[in-house]
Amino acid sequence: MILLGLIIIPTIAGIISFFVRQSNWRRFILVFTAIIHTGLTLSLWWFLPVALYGGWLMLDNPGLFFLSITSVLFLCVTIYAVGYFKQETTEKIKDFEEDAFFTNAPEARFKGCLLLFLSTMSLVCVSGHFGLQWVAMEGTTLASAPLIYYHRHHRSLEASWKYLLICSVGIALALMGNFLLSMAGGGALPLYMQTMIENAAQISTPWLKASFIFFLVGYGTKMGLAPLHTWLPDAHSEAPSLVSALLSGTLLNCSFLGILRVWQV
Repeated sequence: MILLGLIIIPTIAGIISFFVRQSNWRRFILVFTAIIHTGLTLSLWWFLPVALYGGWLMLDNPGLFFLSITSVLFLCVTIYAVGYFKQETTEKIKDFEEDAFFTNAPEARFKGCLLLFLSTMSLVCVSGHFGLQWVAMEGTTLASAPLIYYHRHHRSLEASWKYLLICSVGIALALMGNFLLSMAGGGALPLYMQTMIENAAQISTPWLKASFIFFLVGYGTKMGLAPLHTWLPDAHSEAPSLVSALLSGTLLNCSFLGILRVWQV
C-alpha cells in the first residue's frame, strides 16, 4: 500500500491544488504532501516490498535509491517554493533581456503540475513493468512542460516546445525499445522486469542488444546525453530555479533508471 500511496497521494493533492483559490492553502498542500511522501519513502528503507499487484509495482535497491533522491529533493524544493512564490506577482513583469512585458502562469496550475510531476516520477521509480515505466516517463514530460512555461514570454514558450518535441521523439524511440525487448523474449515473456531478469538466459541476445540501443537513445534524450541534449540548456535557463533543480536532480535520474533497468536484463 505504501508504493500505491506514493503515487496516489501526490496525484490527489495535485488535482485539489488546481481548484484551491487561497494561495496559503495551496502552499500548505504542497509542503504537507512533500513531507508525507518523504516519510513514506524513508519508511521503505526498513521494510522493502519486492513486488506488488502481480509485478506491476516493484521496488528494489536501485529504485529505492532514486526514489529517495527524488523525494528528499522535492521536499527541499517545496520549502524553498514557499518563499519563492511570496515574491512572485500576478502583475506584468518587465523582461530584463528585452524591452517587453510578460506575466506569470497561475500559481494553482504551477503547483498542481508540480505535484503531478512528483507522482509520475515516483511511478517511474516503482514501476515493475517496462510498459508502465514508459507510460510514467511520458507522464513526467507532460507534467513538467507547463512548469518550464511558468514565466510566460516567448523564450520560455520556445523552451517548453523544444522540450516537448525532442523528449517526445526520445520517448517514441524508447517505445520501439519496448517492442524489440518483447521480441527478444519471443513474445512469450511478459515485460515484467523481475521476470525478464530471472529468464535472461532465454532472451535472444541480438534483439536484446537492439532494444538496449533504442532505450539508450530514447531515454538518453530525456536524460540529456550529448548530442541529444539540445532541449536542456533552454529548459534550465527559462524555467524557475526550483524547476531547474528538479529537472537536474530528479528527472534525469528517472531517465537513467530506465536505461539501468534494461542493463539489468
